Amino acid sequence: MSGNVWMFSDQIDDEDMDFLQHEFVTYSIACEYYRLGIKPLTRMVYESGSVYKIGKKVLIRRSIFEAYLREQRKG
Repeated sequence: MSGNVWMFSDQIDDEDMDFLQHEFVTYSIACEYYRLGIKPLTRMVYESGSVYKIGKKVLIRRSIFEAYLREQRKG
């Protein structure tokens, strides 16, 4: 496993493992996983700079967004 995921392997379920395999996620997947509404998620994604637009499709770069969430938790 990459990073520090192995340290929390007793707390990770199949949903987490599936989510960790994707570097980019859609808004709907992120809303479901982080249990946030679309408006708060959209605001935080743009604040973190983790939004990527590919044509008309908008994706969230998970690594940047999670780093932002960790930083917000500290402060």
